[in-house]
This record gives sequence, C-alpha cells and structure tokens, in this order.
Amino acid sequence: MIELDKRIISGKKPLTAFDEIDSKFIGKDCYFSDYAGDYGDLSNCQKGCLLSIDGKIGFNATKNNSYATFNYCLPCEWVEEPEKKYRPFSIEDWKFKHSVGDTILYRYKGTYCDDYREVEVMYLGYVKPLDGVTDEAGKGELVLGNESLDLQNLFNNYEIWVDGGWKPFGIEVEE
Repeated sequence: MIELDKRIISGKKPLTAFDEIDSKFIGKDCYFSDYAGDYGDLSNCQKGCLLSIDGKIGFNATKNNSYATFNYCLPCEWVEEPEKKYRPFSIEDWKFKHSVGDTILYRYKGTYCDDYREVEVMYLGYVKPLDGVTDEAGKGELVLGNESLDLQNLFNNYEIWVDGGWKPFGIEVEE
C-alpha cells in the first residue's frame, strides 16, 4: 500500500477512471499523475483543471493551455494546505522589505468597540537593542508615525496589510 502525502485528508485517495466519480469535480482543480506512487509527495503530481472523465482512458485535464490524459486524479479540495508559520521580524528582516518613508497599514488583532481600527503611518526608522544586534527576531523597535513599537509586541498584537490581505506582523518561516 502506498503511503500518501500527509496533506491528503484522511480517508481520501487518488481516483482512477474506474472509480465512480461525482461529476461535481469537473471544472475543478485537481492533482494528476499516471503513477499512484506520486501521491506520496504531491509535488510529484501535476496540478490542473479536470475537463472530463473517460472510463476507458482516464482523466482529461488542462494545464497551462495544454491538454493531457492521466490515470489518477485527486481533487484539490481533498488536500489540506499546511498553516503558514510566522516569527517576529528582526530589524534586518524589516529593512530588507521596507525603506524609511514607506507607508505602513497595520491594525490591532483585537477589536475596539466591536470594530477594527486600522492605522496608516509612515515608517520613520528603527531603534537598535542596547547590544546593537539587528538580526535577532523580535529585538528592537520600529518608529511608525509618532510611536516607537517593539517588534515582539507588534508580532504578538498586530497584523500588517501585505499583498492584498492581513498577515501576522512578522515574517513567514520556511520549513
């Protein structure tokens, strides 16, 4: 028996063209492969849109404007993406992404009178820790508007607007 990728929801498995398949997956994104063993690591599979199912030849799919037929199909909705992990910025992390004079939009994670309060301010600089270290996560302070805020406090209590959405006030950790 093949050990499946840990992201695949328990009880789900790649489908073959011989499985009785609900047509609700047609037009949906799926993982495709000609080999069942590829589902042990989903990065070995191709991701595309399921176009049709042919019980004799397999799954017809499109990827990057080309068409292909595959032996196996796993609907993307059967896959749980791992939760992204974050850590506080270090001053060096922050300086890599932001320049003095940039406008920063952030908000408190909690609510104020049942409403979120957003703050848009100018980044004016940073304050190094007394030991001068600038590459340790959560150490130091940012000067945002007329306030100096600790990087660890920002991470614990605030979110920042990045790439069209609210994110933790920190940096994504690569695993």
